[in-house]
Amino acid sequence: MQIEIPCPKCRNTRMKFERPEPLDTDILICFTCGHELGTLGSAKAKMLAAYERMKKQAQQQRKH
Repeated sequence: MQIEIPCPKCRNTRMKFERPEPLDTDILICFTCGHELGTLGSAKAKMLAAYERMKKQAQQQRKH
């Protein structure tokens, strides 16, 4: 499984996982520098929140 999330430390997007099909409780680790980005579940929640904000902004712009 490949997920592209930029590492805040080195900006690389390649991550490594504990297993081929990661669980939401697995910790994301940068393949290059080893920085821990938190759990897969927390990353999904952040991405979903950002998507919802973008969607809301797009709807507001269409109203104007």
